[in-house]
Amino acid sequence: MTAMLIGILIAETLFAVSLRNYRRISYVITYIIALAVFAFHVWYFIDQRALNKYPSEFSHISYFIFSVSVIVGGRKMQSLASFCGLVTGIGFIIGGCFSPASMLSDAENGATLVISVLRHEILYLGGLLLFLNVGRFYVKDIWIPFLGIALIVVYSLLMYHGIIYPDFAKPEGMVIVKIVYGTILGYVIPGELPVWLRVFTVILVLALVVGAMFGFYAGNRKLNALRDRKNAHKGKIYGEGKPSLRNSATMELGLFPLAVYLLKRAGKWKTPKKTFEKRDIGAEKIESE
Repeated sequence: MTAMLIGILIAETLFAVSLRNYRRISYVITYIIALAVFAFHVWYFIDQRALNKYPSEFSHISYFIFSVSVIVGGRKMQSLASFCGLVTGIGFIIGGCFSPASMLSDAENGATLVISVLRHEILYLGGLLLFLNVGRFYVKDIWIPFLGIALIVVYSLLMYHGIIYPDFAKPEGMVIVKIVYGTILGYVIPGELPVWLRVFTVILVLALVVGAMFGFYAGNRKLNALRDRKNAHKGKIYGEGKPSLRNSATMELGLFPLAVYLLKRAGKWKTPKKTFEKRDIGAEKIESE
């Protein structure tokens, strides 16, 4: 089980890296993933409603955050979509490696186990493609994913305490609540957990989330700086040219970019003077080496 999960993670990562210089292809694949994820989970949770089951976990909500953000379009939401996708996929792998028994017991049969793996890891692939090949994230927007995660936690706690969806069938099994209350180690440590360990767990998880978030933005900035430097040697500068399907560097997909395009064609949209944001790498010149 562990080897299979790690193998899937490695294969998806290598696939995304192989598309590093193909933003247009990466974007189209990401959009197809978003459409598939949205369609499946709308059907899935409508079906589960009859069993008093609702989207309650971080991963459940991430399916909709990722898919809606990509389908609607807009660059500022891409960072939240990407981060949620990565956390969902990596978190699932970690959980499966440390507690495979609980993953197997949660699955009703082999088919539901396979579907569960596919759901989480397809989201990981979409998040990774956004991070590596499509998105250009700015640290000044870091409050967006922080706010998004905070709202997810609040939503889950309201559900857990029966304030919303009081007929929810399985509140005691919510992983996100176990993390918030520091009892997540109960999967690997039998018996009652001491208070100091629960407090330490909460602090550690919070520190990991904050560190991962800043590392996420720093990594994306570095990757884009390297790509900009490489493209500059070829005479291609980011931000030059109008956004279009032909210009892979500035191509945008989604309902919002489509609406902007239609309004421009109708003459009712004025393009801002500053169409593109300055790169995070500052005003440094990209010197030829």
